[in-house]
Amino acid sequence: MAATKRPSVLLPAVVPPGADHSRIEHLPQVLRKLRIRDLETLDWLGRYRSFARTAEEASITQPALSKWLRELEDTLDLPLFERTSRRVAPTAYGEAMLECVARILTDLRTVQPAFDALKRGTSLPLKIGMLPYISMRLLPGVIEHLARHAPTQQINFSENTLDYLLPLMQRRELDMIVCRLESPALTSGFTVTELYSDEILVVAPRSHPLHRRSRITWRDAAAWPWIMPSMGSPMRTALEVEFATAGVAAPHVLMESTSHLTNCAVARRVPCLFVSTRLRRGETDLNGELRQLPLKVSTAVQRVGALTAEPQSTAVSSVLAALRAASTEPLPLP
Repeated sequence: MAATKRPSVLLPAVVPPGADHSRIEHLPQVLRKLRIRDLETLDWLGRYRSFARTAEEASITQPALSKWLRELEDTLDLPLFERTSRRVAPTAYGEAMLECVARILTDLRTVQPAFDALKRGTSLPLKIGMLPYISMRLLPGVIEHLARHAPTQQINFSENTLDYLLPLMQRRELDMIVCRLESPALTSGFTVTELYSDEILVVAPRSHPLHRRSRITWRDAAAWPWIMPSMGSPMRTALEVEFATAGVAAPHVLMESTSHLTNCAVARRVPCLFVSTRLRRGETDLNGELRQLPLKVSTAVQRVGALTAEPQSTAVSSVLAALRAASTEPLPLP
């Protein structure tokens, strides 16, 4: 494959208002000279961990790619990637570089969509990640509030656990996360806006045999199959702590799921247990067929809040106002 000359596309030189000029001025000269294509090449190398695939994507030869990377490392006087006979892997310095590169490229990819949204008379969609169950409670109220007070504001919504969403936020692939204020959220470096406190419930279908007992323990609950949150998520850890504290083995896991609607559909057919939060009757609780068991997930964090980056945009402020309004809507008593 013949080497292809790279386009001389320079990074934007515009300094955002309020930026720390001294930090920008002291940026190493070699980083100032990196072009957008260079950043893309580093990103591909970090994703593919292969010189062959990266060279193909960048339309250059492997020797040219290897020479370019070696010169970059020599100029920085830092090893960015470790090479073996089979693959390449980023060093600690490389990981730090790739994290910054990913944020820059993500920001650049939003320029054209922002222009397109302005041409349509709307705004660029705000990308929000929410934990399961929290979205069931908040999202309808958020959409209703925005329709009344910020009708041009769109949102892109995704639902997952915090261990999945937080890296996306750190790469700027999300603008906001609404989650339980676990330690990883509080120490993430993002601005925290507390919204409300929310109790974790252990629930089962109304027909479940456990509801006939006057007293229920975690040992009783361990005898039945569970729909569990994904392995490694804070809620899964909290449940495992409860069983371990009770001195019983973890229950049989029927499946792992973060979808409340799916959990409810399975619970219609199989007598299983899972965790939920207090919901409005008739919306997502099997039309009243779910009942709470008298078990307390004592280690689960109850505070719910939003994580945002500074400085906050007008869109973020609008959605935060909608979240605050939705958080104050009353829920039924136990």
